[in-house]
Amino acid sequence: MSDSISYRTLQRDDYPALTKMLCDAWHKQTEDINDELGMKLAQIDLEHSLARTTTAEVAVCDDEVVGVVLGRIDSQETRMGLNKHHRNVMRIMGPLFFNKSAHKALQEMLDAEKTNRRMIDQAKKEGHAYDGEIILFLVREDMRGKGIGTHLFNWILDEFKANDVENYFLYTDTGCNYSFYEENGMARREEMPMAPRTPQEDKEVHDEADNIDNHLHALMFDNQVSPANGGVNPLGR
Repeated sequence: MSDSISYRTLQRDDYPALTKMLCDAWHKQTEDINDELGMKLAQIDLEHSLARTTTAEVAVCDDEVVGVVLGRIDSQETRMGLNKHHRNVMRIMGPLFFNKSAHKALQEMLDAEKTNRRMIDQAKKEGHAYDGEIILFLVREDMRGKGIGTHLFNWILDEFKANDVENYFLYTDTGCNYSFYEENGMARREEMPMAPRTPQEDKEVHDEADNIDNHLHALMFDNQVSPANGGVNPLGR
């Protein structure tokens, strides 16, 4: 494989490659999830992300998409209400509700979305306002360590700057390389344990060790200046 990497705007023809990347990253085959179901879940993930995307770039190596960043700039959104990607999510999800394994996986996805919404609601209650979001940031596993992630991250920051975005956020979890965001000056704004942990069980995890990687947590990062990120704002660096 060549090490020559190029970057361009996301195209519709890229969707299958992105679906495969999402499947490999977050919907791998398990006892309950076969390859076909994993790809369906990844399709739902991608369509849900595209439903709120206004700008996107992909990394390409040997004519294969190997990385992507999807972003939302509120001032650029012209779609009102449900758009075609929302409808695609419902179309793909419909038949899956009759499959026991699929139903369980879908419920976990819905629970994760509810957790994300609770985190941003809490952030808003604390006075944090956002006009941009990094929706999806993914590099194919065999292509990591080549600077692709850094390029894509800096590209979306440039897009935010060019469109006067002052504050943006993203969701991730402790199953991902969330330290990348901390190393790039972002602040961990909210943190929530993922179901089915009870508050008491989660407290016990924290009492046992300071490292939250011992259990899956949903995280919300933003670029607002705070002691948590040493006063560094990625947009102003």
